[in-house]
Amino acid sequence: MVPGERAAVAAPGRARADLASAALLYLAATVAATWPLATAPFTRLFAPIGAGDPYLNLWILGWDLGTISRDPLALLTLRIFDANIFFPAAGTLAYSDHLILPALLVWPLWAATGNLVLCYNTLLFVSWWGGAISMYLFAREVTGSRAGAVLAGLAWGFWPFRPAHLLHLQLQALYFLPLAFLFLHRVVAARRRRDAVALGVLAALQAIASVYWGVVGAIGLGVAAVTLAAIGGRWRALMARRFALAALVGAVLLAPFAWPYWQAQRREGFSRNLYEAAQHAATPASYLRVPPGNNAWGTTGLLRPDPAATSRSGPEQELFPGLVLATLGLLGAWRGWKSDARPLVGAMAAVAVTGFVLSLGPEGVRPLYAFLHGTLFGFDAIRAPARFGVLVAFGLAPLAALAIRELRAPRGGTFFSRGPLVATILIVLAGFEYLNVPLPSVPAPAASTPTGQWLARAEGPGAVLYLPLDHDAGNTPAMLQSLEHRRPIVNGYSGQRPSFFMGLVDVLNKLPSAEALWALRDLGVRFVVSPGPLEGSGEPLRERARVPGAVIYELHWTPEAEAAVPRPDPPPPPAPGPLPFTASERASFEVTWLSAASLGLPAGEATITAARLDAGTGSPRVAGAALHLAIELRTAPWVSRFFEAHDRLETWVNADLLPLRHEQHLREGRRVVDRTTVFDHAARTLRTGDGPPIGLPTGARDGLAAFLYARTQPLRPGFSADLPVVEGGRRYAVALAAADVETIEVGGRRTEALKLTPRMIAAGGRQKNLSVTMYTTTDARRVPLLILVDAGFGSFRLELTDYEAR
Repeated sequence: MVPGERAAVAAPGRARADLASAALLYLAATVAATWPLATAPFTRLFAPIGAGDPYLNLWILGWDLGTISRDPLALLTLRIFDANIFFPAAGTLAYSDHLILPALLVWPLWAATGNLVLCYNTLLFVSWWGGAISMYLFAREVTGSRAGAVLAGLAWGFWPFRPAHLLHLQLQALYFLPLAFLFLHRVVAARRRRDAVALGVLAALQAIASVYWGVVGAIGLGVAAVTLAAIGGRWRALMARRFALAALVGAVLLAPFAWPYWQAQRREGFSRNLYEAAQHAATPASYLRVPPGNNAWGTTGLLRPDPAATSRSGPEQELFPGLVLATLGLLGAWRGWKSDARPLVGAMAAVAVTGFVLSLGPEGVRPLYAFLHGTLFGFDAIRAPARFGVLVAFGLAPLAALAIRELRAPRGGTFFSRGPLVATILIVLAGFEYLNVPLPSVPAPAASTPTGQWLARAEGPGAVLYLPLDHDAGNTPAMLQSLEHRRPIVNGYSGQRPSFFMGLVDVLNKLPSAEALWALRDLGVRFVVSPGPLEGSGEPLRERARVPGAVIYELHWTPEAEAAVPRPDPPPPPAPGPLPFTASERASFEVTWLSAASLGLPAGEATITAARLDAGTGSPRVAGAALHLAIELRTAPWVSRFFEAHDRLETWVNADLLPLRHEQHLREGRRVVDRTTVFDHAARTLRTGDGPPIGLPTGARDGLAAFLYARTQPLRPGFSADLPVVEGGRRYAVALAAADVETIEVGGRRTEALKLTPRMIAAGGRQKNLSVTMYTTTDARRVPLLILVDAGFGSFRLELTDYEAR
């Protein structure tokens, strides 16, 4: 407790009795709030949809439980993170919340029943119940009010954020945060070492239970610690040491779980820039919205505005804390500030304000958000800043408990003399406005399928591809099926995905084409599961079984099969012509963002360079390289407020302008990516990092090499050619066409230029969401003068500002 508070410490026996009665009350409340979960925990999955995030979390939970049961040492060696999706990528459990701690909590239930849906529903139930109990403990200690603590626990356990995020099981794991705050207050009050250790342990447990709440909770705890020390006048060397001890304990416990995420971030560049964060931020109006099923405010339409009339909608915008909680929170802050509870009021008010400001994302207090985004580990992974709104509810809960304490205190006047009755009525009203029943649910997915049984019985290892290979949540049913056989699968869905995945989606859905068959051979996939027979299939794709709803094939490669299905190869593009420079060239462009509201705003600069390498030595890094190509991009200062980038792409090519090595060096805020792609034209494959080999058509080039190659062609009106291009792990057929000579304005001068219109079609037949028009000089050098890009999310103009060649 903070010194000076009027909280009375109950006798241990009375405190335990009060806790037991509160736990029973919350148990009944959880049964009511989650109704009808208690009637169908085995047969219904309590989520608004199945395929998507609920199935993803069900798969994560199933993977964890199965791994813990089969290989407990995988928890210590971190092999548990090598989940079976996105084959052949490694560490794929770190692409989303790992749920290892929640899985450990329900493992005894899994060991006894083997029912995954029951474990999922139990976690949901226990998360609401446990959250209420933990907040009760915190509020009871810092306010001394049992009735106030009951209200605070009710709010934290059941406020509208819970049913709004029924999709996200990991976001229900808010049961450790109030306990961490409890020990934070004890550290401030008594500065005991054991309390500091407990604070570190509980903060780490919250971060392990949910990556999101680890970041959000750390910020909330930090703000509360500074505020308590400042208001209470207790910031001394001993307290600083206690906080340092708590931080050390938390870091040690969290490090093994953070390591796989750090590796994945470095390998794949997983991060959210400020622009992405702004798309999922809250607005002040979000705090007046509830889920559609809310019985008091949602179904009546009182706090459920028409989504068509608002710019943002969905669960991230449903942050209403409750009328009773908000009113009592303000009352508690007003009354408590004038009492001995001032430190508590200041701390909780600071937490609530911080949560509100950060929930607005970069559009709120940009300098603060940008600073945290650029400095705090894990902050750049936050996709939805709106979730900081939980700190608003967290701050209001103990303040509302203070208000209840004041209402129940003996004092004159008719209103306050009925304090106990008023408090009871307010608690009942708060419970009513939190009801969201019946809780939505879907039929529980089958724990066993004929396909899963067959693959589990098949001898020997081998990865599996489920058709169709979806690019998103459509893969989650296959992920659930894979829990039965636990073989690696090409399919996957998570918060992130490996860089090569979309290239596989383009190609593998064309089975049984030769291109797709060879892609499977390069990957090392053994089985293919199709919802129906594949027309025209034959060697090496052998049908092994027909089961209800699926046909199972096995790839059986032999020299005869390889001869019968040669690796496909489109006609190679024309040979390159003479280079447009003797030794080197450098072209600088001003990048302008075009919008309907203005003629254009400077967005940054781009510089493209090309240089011959010494014929005698070539490149010390790339054998056989004849030229080095590079492009450097840097955003303007005002753009960096939304999306900061200083990127450099490099390619080494041979004398035929075929790429040998491509490097990406991306510096986009906290996102740092250093990725290398190696081209093997003899084997007709390319490999990015430690990813799988991907087929490489003859004459295929990356974007940089293709840009220079195109300029060596005899470009004139009416010219056309098809160029195979590989970029970002995806294969494109680029139809390059030269239109007429037009007069354009560049650098304030009008000049004649040849118009080029490249059109990009991905291997899967989908047109790239990118439209490019380029204007070059009409002489043999074909110097690019103007490039117009429409990327779907915005249009850009690249105008030549400087050019030199040697």
